[in-house]
Amino acid sequence: MIHVVNGDVVGNKIKDIEEEIIVWREMYDFGPLSLEWTKEEQLKRRAAFFEQRLEIPAKLFISNCIKQNNLLNNISTKDEVVLWFEHDRYDQTMLMYLLTELSSLGIKNLFMVSINQYTGIHPFHGLGQLSSEQLIALVDDKKELSNDEIHEAISGWIAYNSKEEDDYKKWIQNTSHFLPFLLPFFQGHKSYFPSLKTGLNEVEYLSLSLINNGICQFFELFNEVTKKRVNDGLSDLHLAAILKELMKGKNPLITSNQPLPNYSDSISNAKIDITSAGLDVLVGKQNRIDLVGIDWWIGGVHLYKIVK
Repeated sequence: MIHVVNGDVVGNKIKDIEEEIIVWREMYDFGPLSLEWTKEEQLKRRAAFFEQRLEIPAKLFISNCIKQNNLLNNISTKDEVVLWFEHDRYDQTMLMYLLTELSSLGIKNLFMVSINQYTGIHPFHGLGQLSSEQLIALVDDKKELSNDEIHEAISGWIAYNSKEEDDYKKWIQNTSHFLPFLLPFFQGHKSYFPSLKTGLNEVEYLSLSLINNGICQFFELFNEVTKKRVNDGLSDLHLAAILKELMKGKNPLITSNQPLPNYSDSISNAKIDITSAGLDVLVGKQNRIDLVGIDWWIGGVHLYKIVK
């Protein structure tokens, strides 16, 4: 039996399971995606994006992705594969990708450990909150994935990668839903698109509102955002990348007294201040896209406008 888990924390906690563990580290909840590109082209584009936004060395990013996919390619069609993924945005995008890839490799003995709550833990953010004993006990409750569930994930991955925003909305309406958390993910997907009034998505609007209310230290801000958006699975680096986009150009919406966290310096606790331009955007007097532009990916949708 092979276990595929959503990061090193869970991987380390179930290491005593004495079966093969594959730790998946990609971040499909943001960054460029398109099924029109070859796998090599997509890998290069994503590596360049994360090097620019998070200072992850492109060579390291590419190397890690190649190693991960080689591990998938080495799985036998006779193996049983258990996917450990919770309810949030981060995990559901990863689950869609993996089920699409595993299905293309002819692997059919697929199981899932997937929960969105655990007795005694509130708020429940993810599997990493559980102890080793609690996690390993979940193996007994693993659920075999049906063909309907696998096909739903594959069709969801296609819709998520589409360059047309309407395609994920059509998927919600026209697809039969079997997986426990995939439909709620797509229903919340719209919150990552910018408002016509402010040009901010809901995470950006929440962040600016909290900063305006005096929550200015980065990790305090991160904690507040993740409490209010428990279904997103936002990492500190993802939020930092979002905020950095609001600091660009001649009319930044926020400023900070030191660099925000990145791959090489993840412990920065910068103090962030909202500017007069940010206040104007927050109340709808100005539009973020007019002031700082946008160059961001939401699944396969590329939002792009450069302000000179």
